[in-house]
Amino acid sequence: MGMLKPMTTLVNHLIHLLSYAMKIVLLTMLAVSPSLPADAQVKLSNELETKALMLYKQGQYSEAVNMAKEALKVAEETFGSDHPNIATSMSILGLLYYSQGKYPDAEPLYKRALKIDEKALGKDHPGVATDLDDLALLYQAQGKYAECEPLYKRVLAIREKNLGSDHDSVVTSLNLLALVYQAQGKYVDAEPLFKRALAISEKTHGQYHPEYATSLNNLAGLYKTQGKYTRSEQLHKHALAIRERTLGPDHPDVAISLSSMAALYYSQGRYAEAERFYKRALAIKEKVLEPGHPDLATLLNNLVILYNTQGKHAEAKYFHERLLSTWDRALEPKSNTLSTIQKTPQIDKTWSGPVYSTKYSRLFHRPDCGELINKSDDIIEFLSREHATRDGAIACPACNP
Repeated sequence: MGMLKPMTTLVNHLIHLLSYAMKIVLLTMLAVSPSLPADAQVKLSNELETKALMLYKQGQYSEAVNMAKEALKVAEETFGSDHPNIATSMSILGLLYYSQGKYPDAEPLYKRALKIDEKALGKDHPGVATDLDDLALLYQAQGKYAECEPLYKRVLAIREKNLGSDHDSVVTSLNLLALVYQAQGKYVDAEPLFKRALAISEKTHGQYHPEYATSLNNLAGLYKTQGKYTRSEQLHKHALAIRERTLGPDHPDVAISLSSMAALYYSQGRYAEAERFYKRALAIKEKVLEPGHPDLATLLNNLVILYNTQGKHAEAKYFHERLLSTWDRALEPKSNTLSTIQKTPQIDKTWSGPVYSTKYSRLFHRPDCGELINKSDDIIEFLSREHATRDGAIACPACNP
């Protein structure tokens, strides 16, 4: 059994695509004249898509899919079958399927969205690049590198043409294409792309920025794969130092660097160092992720393998039991919105403004709640306490919003 590798670049890219999709929704809404009868339908479709993404962030995946399906139905009834709004709705539904590993369900949605946007926007439009990214990412997740390579090349060409060679989206495309080359063993092709991405990040953000650290981490991973351990360690350490300095010692991206370094040390037989870094990464992740999150399972699995390799079976058993518990939690069915609302205790309403939640929590808080301020992950805003409870969130017992 090999060490499980974190899919950090792909996950971050997925989040980026979800955000980009919502921007497209808003832009297409602005393009519709308020005088048209379909305006109310556009607004409804937009609200459904927004709610679907919110449910996704809360881990309510089946509810998110149902909401996205309803949004697609409304969009089709409003615009017909070949409008860019339809493509946006399909992309969102496809991304939700992708996030659950339902690749056969996602693929036809991505392909149809791409065909619609190519016809409506032109083959070199940035929106088409996003569609190509979706499809390429889907193939990459399945190890279909021959299929995703030409798509990523096309994405890179579109973004260089429309956004310029020094744009962050170009860096993302360079890194993704390089990862495909790396996965195929095409190291000679991957290295110049990683280096170019690193150079752009340095030019755009400087050497003490999280984006620069990400590019460092990617190049370090290539060197590890090639057995260039000394160079890989240097780059990983640099990336870790940047992230600790700019993000703080307990940020999830710091845990990514720690996990990457642990994997490097494991591959060299430096088990004591690997253990220390894996445990620190696990401690950080446990602070920000819900029990049952796949990132926790990855770290626990890596510790099991590490201890088994050393013949430390008692330690391996301990972390294996924790891993099984994590998997059990991940497989537990999510409470549906209705049952959650019914089980929510009745608390006297003391706050009438917006309330907030974090990406990996179902609690919502006042804006000044310490539990909220101390979290570093994405913040979700609800219009009011009523909206939060309606969407399945639970009031924080500390700040009593």
